[in-house]
Amino acid sequence: MNLETKLDDVRHEYLRRITSGNGHLLRQVEQYIAARNGKMLRPRIALLAAASLGEETLNSRRTLLMAVCVEMLHNASLLHDDVIDHSPTRRGLPSVNARWNNAVAILVGDYHLAKIMELLDEAGDADATRLVNQTVKAMVEAELLQQQLAVDSCQLTEDNTTNRQLPTVNCQLPDKDTYLRIIDGKTAQLFATAAALGNPAYHDFGLHFGRLFQLRDDQADGEATPWTTELIEHETATLRTIKPSLDIQI
Repeated sequence: MNLETKLDDVRHEYLRRITSGNGHLLRQVEQYIAARNGKMLRPRIALLAAASLGEETLNSRRTLLMAVCVEMLHNASLLHDDVIDHSPTRRGLPSVNARWNNAVAILVGDYHLAKIMELLDEAGDADATRLVNQTVKAMVEAELLQQQLAVDSCQLTEDNTTNRQLPTVNCQLPDKDTYLRIIDGKTAQLFATAAALGNPAYHDFGLHFGRLFQLRDDQADGEATPWTTELIEHETATLRTIKPSLDIQI
């Protein structure tokens, strides 16, 4: 299996689908996003999981559509997250909300979600549709939980540029269980879904891989909690015990 060739197919199909809408602004923003697509880790996992079922499954139209679907969902979440977090950059370049504005970022994120519905309808797979819907729900609920914690436990300060109150750094940390609920919903669930869309047997692998990915990312960004090291060790040990597992590195 030439994984990079399959990922090139995913990139091509992603760009073809996402730039097919009407309007110069939409195509301009979508091309800006597509040009910054990184390692495409989530579709990579979907393809690896599908490959475990054989070449026919890997090369199927359904697998291509599902890999595009998870990349679209990931990018939709990034567009919305950057607005929520007031992020000025994404992958070293101006974020869409900074390059254009919040309204454009939100609308393009919504457009991604609409295209996902189109992909799922075309695939005609009720189980996949149910799983993706559950994942979107989990992502939104986790973000709302994080926002609720900010409201309840953070001191607020006035943002002079928007006249809105924003949380300062003086926030009380959530407990460990709540922290896990947040990273599971915002990050790990999408990894689990990507793996399961390729092969349902890999759902748990994707979930624990996603947890470890987010924990290490938090650690690298200087956002570690008192439990980060402990949780990294636990998730690393758990991944070693999960069968089947995928040959993929964080």
